[in-house]
Amino acid sequence: MGSRARISVLLVEDNLDHCDLCREYLPAEEFDLVVAHSGAECLANIKKRPFQVVLLDYLLPDTNGLDLMPRVHEFQPNARVLLVSVVADPDLSYRALRSGATDYIVKSYGYFKELKDIIWECLED
Repeated sequence: MGSRARISVLLVEDNLDHCDLCREYLPAEEFDLVVAHSGAECLANIKKRPFQVVLLDYLLPDTNGLDLMPRVHEFQPNARVLLVSVVADPDLSYRALRSGATDYIVKSYGYFKELKDIIWECLED
């Protein structure tokens, strides 16, 4: 049985502990993970190369993920964008999905353990 190609993921996250947890639960054998710590770094990265998945934190130091999402789609129209927030906010979830997010994910410790499956599932849709 052949091996799968690695999934290219841009993680837009300013919390360094969360970045480390994502690296831990997204093994390099399966995921080509690039990290951006701000909206500006996100835009710089998406202009350089394609990503299959963008894990976009809602609260960033220079913007918020909902405002950044149209720019992500402008440069990466085929990328699956998963908006991630520590808050379970139905209104924010609704606005994210209406703005083109593939899914709205609430961060919890369990989120990191499920992240690999969440990414594979979003690519199957």
